[in-house]
Amino acid sequence: MSAATGSLKQQAVLAAKQADWARAQALNEAILDLEPTDVGALNRMGIALIQQKQVAKAKKAFKTALDLDRFNTIAKKNLDKIGQKDSGQVLTFSKQHFIEEPGKTKVVELHRLAGKQVLENVSVGSQCQFRCKKRYISVEVDGTYLGALPEDISFRLSKLILAGNLYDCYIRSVAANVCSVYVRETFRSEQNSDLSSFPTNRNSHQATDDFDESLLKDGMSLDYSNYESEESDTSNIAEEN
Repeated sequence: MSAATGSLKQQAVLAAKQADWARAQALNEAILDLEPTDVGALNRMGIALIQQKQVAKAKKAFKTALDLDRFNTIAKKNLDKIGQKDSGQVLTFSKQHFIEEPGKTKVVELHRLAGKQVLENVSVGSQCQFRCKKRYISVEVDGTYLGALPEDISFRLSKLILAGNLYDCYIRSVAANVCSVYVRETFRSEQNSDLSSFPTNRNSHQATDDFDESLLKDGMSLDYSNYESEESDTSNIAEEN
């Protein structure tokens, strides 16, 4: 990869993190002008096009990536999702998702992080899923492992989830070596009626509505980045970029 291409890639990744999809598309197109067989740029452009509801163009980008690398899981999984009947439904994300509710919401910095190649392809606002383990709760986006909740929070939420609580989780901020998520209790079971998900600590009370408006805008569409990985083997993603 040339220095020029490397610089463009960094800018393209940053644009995606900022949900500037038109700029992300333009930057990846510039990379492809220099290196037409750059599979990573094709995949990133496909995601940017999906976010702009240009599904036909996105499909073409992913197909080209798959033609160049028939084992490319990113392109294949996105094509599979485009082919689903509900693939045209792009979730919307509002600032309301980050409103602070004492005892019900918390911004949490993930531990046991996935590799840089995984994190750099995750966008602010992406919805996450929990997977309960023996000692911690892992956090994933479309099956791709990102990291884990700290053990104390994992321990508490695991018990609450087993007793019927439900939670939403979104990426709040992400960089090469750090990722934080916004967790919100959406349903409290009768069994947990007297239990707070996140007991208030006066010394560490953390507001969650002061997020950077440049990273998250009202009505911003969420991507459905389908980066396939196993928790125990995130290094394979490096080959995709």
